[in-house]
Amino acid sequence: MNDTSANPLRPNFRAQPFWNPTHIPAHEVGQPIARMDLNECPFPPSPKVIAAITAAASGLNRYPDGTCPALTEVLSKRLDIPAEQLCYGGGSTQLLTSIAEISVAPGDELLSPELIWRRFSGVFNVVAANHVSVPNRPDGGIDIEPLLAAISKNTRLLVVLTPNNPTGMMLSQAELVRLAEQTPDNVLLFIDEAYFEFAAHAGGADAVEILKNRKGPWVVTRTFSKAYALAGLRLGYAVCSSEEIANALRLVTSTFNLTGVAEAAVLAALDDTDYTNMILSTNAVERERISRGLQQQGFSPMPSVTNFVGVDVGKPAGRVVAEMRERGVRIATFGFESAGSCIRVSTGTAEDTDAFLAALPQAIAAI
Repeated sequence: MNDTSANPLRPNFRAQPFWNPTHIPAHEVGQPIARMDLNECPFPPSPKVIAAITAAASGLNRYPDGTCPALTEVLSKRLDIPAEQLCYGGGSTQLLTSIAEISVAPGDELLSPELIWRRFSGVFNVVAANHVSVPNRPDGGIDIEPLLAAISKNTRLLVVLTPNNPTGMMLSQAELVRLAEQTPDNVLLFIDEAYFEFAAHAGGADAVEILKNRKGPWVVTRTFSKAYALAGLRLGYAVCSSEEIANALRLVTSTFNLTGVAEAAVLAALDDTDYTNMILSTNAVERERISRGLQQQGFSPMPSVTNFVGVDVGKPAGRVVAEMRERGVRIATFGFESAGSCIRVSTGTAEDTDAFLAALPQAIAAI
């Protein structure tokens, strides 16, 4: 006889807390807040994007084509990748979980650096994997050699981020080549490039170009949330080494996982290169101002190429975040106990940078 009192949830889903990073408490509603915690673009979308969304809105009574045929044609030509090897998700965030789901069964092994975006801990928990994490270098960078050395006969998925969140640091061309060449052919090599455009603007390597020469399976994820000011639209994409992998991702991401205006908006954003260049250039200026200001206050910020900066402030990060929030500036922790005194601050407007640099000494002094 079945035990009807037993919890029907899988063990890895039981008693799980929920953290909502976008929650704004009642006392902050309507108040001037410098939002420097979620790596958002501080600018609205391009006027061309707004026009495209308006024009596409009349078709919202119909289900969207989740294969984004017009966008796929554009990306296929830009990336020199067959159209059948491209697929989409509700932001690249949805694709992270889907990639783990198609490659790792409960009890299988997946491998990642220790210090990566906190969302990945949830991804790993969803698939109930045996997660092996490899410590980062002392400076926070991803350490390629011990990561490769940790691959075992049970490893099914290797996860790497470049640039990495929360450090903002990117892998070099040589490091990406070594990953592509040395990751065994029976391991899915997954490289998240959510901040690709920022890395490219800083002269960084292109993982897709490098992985084209890899014999084994691979997938790269990117997003339109950051450099294209479309975080609220939720559209990311995966570049896959084969149609088989792309089809597997389509199977688990749902037929109707995208909004009806997403494709039109992204096509307009890709077409407005001047606006994107403005975002990237302004971001570089404010990132440098944040880093320089931190140095002037006696800190050593990590060498970020993204739209955020990581830094060890020598005080409990959670308390620093709370004190900063009381001063109208929202920043974030790294999300891991091993980086307990590190904070992450997103770039914003010039006014946001001024507010952050003015509030930080006050917050530190208050602890």
